[in-house]
Amino acid sequence: MSSTATVFPLQRAPARWALLGAFAVIYLVWGSTFLGIRVAVETLPPFSMAAVRFLFSGGVLLLASSRVRPRPTLLQWRNAAIVGAFFFLGNHGLMNNAARFIPSSLACLIIATEVPIIALLSSVLLPDRPLTRRSLMGAALGLLGVVCLFVGKGGGEGATHLLACAAVVGASFCWSFGAVFSQRLQFPPDAVLRAGMQMFSGGVLLTAASLIRGEPAALEPAAFSSRSLLALGYLIAFGSVLAFACYAYLLKHVRADAVATHVFVNPLVAVAVGAWLGGEHLRPAHLVSGLFILASVFVITLAPSSSDART
Repeated sequence: MSSTATVFPLQRAPARWALLGAFAVIYLVWGSTFLGIRVAVETLPPFSMAAVRFLFSGGVLLLASSRVRPRPTLLQWRNAAIVGAFFFLGNHGLMNNAARFIPSSLACLIIATEVPIIALLSSVLLPDRPLTRRSLMGAALGLLGVVCLFVGKGGGEGATHLLACAAVVGASFCWSFGAVFSQRLQFPPDAVLRAGMQMFSGGVLLTAASLIRGEPAALEPAAFSSRSLLALGYLIAFGSVLAFACYAYLLKHVRADAVATHVFVNPLVAVAVGAWLGGEHLRPAHLVSGLFILASVFVITLAPSSSDART
């Protein structure tokens, strides 16, 4: 999933193999997590599954940063809970529910709308981020992609399919708003500690949501498939802990705009993995929509900015 990055001072040049390996992880692992979510929620309740994932992975990150000083304040924990509500309760709660009804590759394509949404929200909520022609063009392409998805009716799958797509659009907005709003809040400077606080707080909120939905009372462990449990383990160990560690590592040694290319590569990986391992096939309306969304990501993230003009 994408978020606004903090640029760290450049340190001693790391080994080339380490950089390539870290890029491979954030490209391939994050791109494959969408299929992992779809497999996990086949037999695991969506909110409970997400709660276990982020309580565990958040706890691991907090443990890894236990020696960081100074320790977070109550205000910083409150801020982590606010952002965790958008990142994990809102984004992953909606995503996990929708994953039962649409292809994982389609979900990843829709989630890529985070890039144009963040560009628009930044211009509204952050005084030093005015809109540029490039960001307006990218936002327009992303909006066109979403319109194509719903006007094309996703190949005629019906109302449930369209509601699931709408839920993923809502998930994208939740993450985008959290990413922008978090820049106005105070957090510890350490990236691992900050992420651990947000993940763990999100896991607590997801646990509360699962209790309200009555998921624990309806649990039937005998119905849990081994592939769903393996998918959950993959999401925790690789999708959250390892991928974020590589992400934080890259931010220390590589330009932030280079690291941000994962938001363009992840949907392509998700489509390939969904077709190869998940037997997914996207409809023409999905492909057209995805092309517009990826074009919006390219315009905002990769296109040169020297000719940008403020509007």
